[in-house]
Order: sequence, then structure tokens, then C-alpha cells
Amino acid sequence: MNDLVRRPSSSLGLSSFEEMDKLFDNLWSSFDSSSLRSSLPSIDIYSDDNKKMVVEMQAPGFEREDINLNVRSGVLEIRGQRKEADEHKDENRSYMVREQSTSFARRIVLPDGVESDNIAAELDRGVLTVTMPINRPEAKKIEIAKPIKKDK
Repeated sequence: MNDLVRRPSSSLGLSSFEEMDKLFDNLWSSFDSSSLRSSLPSIDIYSDDNKKMVVEMQAPGFEREDINLNVRSGVLEIRGQRKEADEHKDENRSYMVREQSTSFARRIVLPDGVESDNIAAELDRGVLTVTMPINRPEAKKIEIAKPIKKDK
């Protein structure tokens, strides 16, 4: 949609308002939805057998205290928030604080039969592993009856 407005490639001949408009267009186009999606941690969901479901999520740099897990209405919610502050002081009264905040939220719809009271989670070397037992009843085979012939 940014391509609908045609502007000259050089800044010559543009007013200061047009220059600011061009600057903001370039800034907002750099924050497209694909860059926001790439900031979410990667996640793998698998089952080695039909008795448990495993969710593995990459969470490098996060500690146990930084991550919250909740289950509500068949949805697993994983939220994480980490704040870092880097302070530098020297004898000449120069002072610099560099702060960084990282957060994410992922929601996973759980299949029927997940025992939400027995969910276990572990964080090891930047990988969060959530294990959920599943109690699925065996499928019952249903026979298809032959049609009944009606007398005319």
C-alpha cells in the first residue's frame, strides 16, 4: 500500500513537511507484520505416543521467574517478560543506563482429554518443555446396517 504514493527518489525539491512524511513512511514500513512474527519464540508440539502431548518452546535468556503458564477453557497460555538494565558510571560523572525489555505471549488450543491438573513444565538451557498427559478413550467402531427393503 505504500507504493500507491509516488515520490521522487532524491530529497531535492521536497518541502520539509514532505521530507518528514517520507521519513515516517520509511519508518513504519520497516515495522511490517513479518518482523513482528519473527520476534515470537519458536515452538514445537509433538506426541511420541498417544498418552502425552509435549510443547517445546525456545526461551533463551529467560529464567523460571520470567515465564507464566496458565490453562483456561482448554487453552494453554505461555507468557514471558524479561527486563535488563545495563548501567555504566565513571569518575567524570558520566552516567549511562541501557534498558531492554523482551516479552512474548503464545496460546495453544489443547485437544480433548488433556489432564490440566497434571501438566508439568521445565526450563532447561533456554528450552521450556511443557508435558501434558492425555486421556483419550479408545475409538468404538460402529457398524453400518444394511438397508431394510420396504414392500411396495
